[in-house]
Amino acid sequence: MEEILDILYAYAQETQIDAYLNTWEHLRLTYDLEEDWEAFRSVLTAEQDRRLDALLLKEKKAGQLEEKAAFCCALSMGVSLGRL
Repeated sequence: MEEILDILYAYAQETQIDAYLNTWEHLRLTYDLEEDWEAFRSVLTAEQDRRLDALLLKEKKAGQLEEKAAFCCALSMGVSLGRL
C-alpha cells in the first residue's frame, strides 16, 4: 500500500500541482519571497548562511513529510467517500 501511495503522490507532484499553483497570486508571492531572501542573505556571515541552510533543509524535510501525510489522508477520504 505504501508503494501505491508513493506512486500517486509522485504523480500528483509531477503533473497536478502546477495547475493549482499557476496563479498570479502564487507567482507574485514567490517572486517577492525570492527577493526578500536575497536581501536577507546578503547581510549574513558565511557561518550564519551555512547554519540557515541546515535549518531550512530540516524545515523543508518536515514540510514534505507533513504534505505527504495530508495527501495520504485526502486520498483515503476520497476512497472512503467513493464507496458511499
